[in-house]
Amino acid sequence: MKASILAQINHFGQTPKQLFQKPHPQRRTDRKVLPHPLRYSAYLTHQEIRKTTSSVSQIVTYNDKILIAAANSFLKPVNYSEYISWGFPDRSLRILTYDQDKLVSTHENLHGGSQIQCTGVSHDGNILTTGGDDGVVAVWRFFKDGTRRLLRMEKALCAHTAKITCIYVSQPYSLIVSGSDDCSVILWDLTSLAFVKQLPRFPASVSALHVNNLTGEILTGAGVLFAVWSVNGDCLAVVNTSQLPSDLILSVASTTNSDWQDTNWYVTGHQSGAVKVWKMVHYTSDEAANSKSKSPPSTLGGMSLNGQTQEYRLLLQKVLKAHKHPVTALCLPPDLKQLLSGDASGHLFSWSLKDDSFKVS
Repeated sequence: MKASILAQINHFGQTPKQLFQKPHPQRRTDRKVLPHPLRYSAYLTHQEIRKTTSSVSQIVTYNDKILIAAANSFLKPVNYSEYISWGFPDRSLRILTYDQDKLVSTHENLHGGSQIQCTGVSHDGNILTTGGDDGVVAVWRFFKDGTRRLLRMEKALCAHTAKITCIYVSQPYSLIVSGSDDCSVILWDLTSLAFVKQLPRFPASVSALHVNNLTGEILTGAGVLFAVWSVNGDCLAVVNTSQLPSDLILSVASTTNSDWQDTNWYVTGHQSGAVKVWKMVHYTSDEAANSKSKSPPSTLGGMSLNGQTQEYRLLLQKVLKAHKHPVTALCLPPDLKQLLSGDASGHLFSWSLKDDSFKVS
């Protein structure tokens, strides 16, 4: 008997007779589940939380702080203590501190005689991408030479035929997405810096790009056309957001909280000042069946999808009206406590749910 017990201990380890002296505490059932602000967008209320003198081009939440970038500026990860600025008469790109606007470094002739139009930075802050009015997407790496901070060109990505209007860098999916005035969106591999795919040509200049770093979905805004694409460049859903051709999409955003939360919610910011909330549903769902559009189109707004029909529909849930100027930036913080929107006049609004305004079912 003793030998068999010792053999069992040698093979499986010794199990204590009693591990706990007290009963396990009961599970908490009163824990409050944070409601999704877009799911309950009908109950969102707005509050102006900041006013700046310049257009808001980017909104970032970091350590419970809300950081914003002005026009022709981009907040630099990882800690967002610096920002990148461009559009100067000497066509230089400058890095400045966020708190005091102190000049850190100046970089000239990044696009020769062409002006920089937009930038994107990898999440670790080491890779910088710049898009110029020469149609080139340039990829740079930050490095230090003693006390000097320099940029080393990794590669010039050439495929667009007009100026670059927007760039997004997604390090989790090793992806660079660039949009241009030539109505094209191109996917590039961040590691090999090689061409991956060009999306179907859009009917208008591409004005907004976003990559969901949780799902890999690519959001595009071109004219009034809003589309959601898979990380492989397949069109999941597309919709005309407005009956007015002048109500351009200027900003897009999506939920990146966690995979157990709803990730099929999207927000678009428009030239008219409207903020529109969208939900993506499968075309066979009851919600899609009850919508006005009965069949998913293979062409929409002049964009050819090569006869392919989308598996999902984008349904308008709510139009949020508070801005009197074009909505140029959107942000859905990971904690889902609020939706942040900024406009061309420097107004920053927070959209949140009041505890007593609704009841979560």
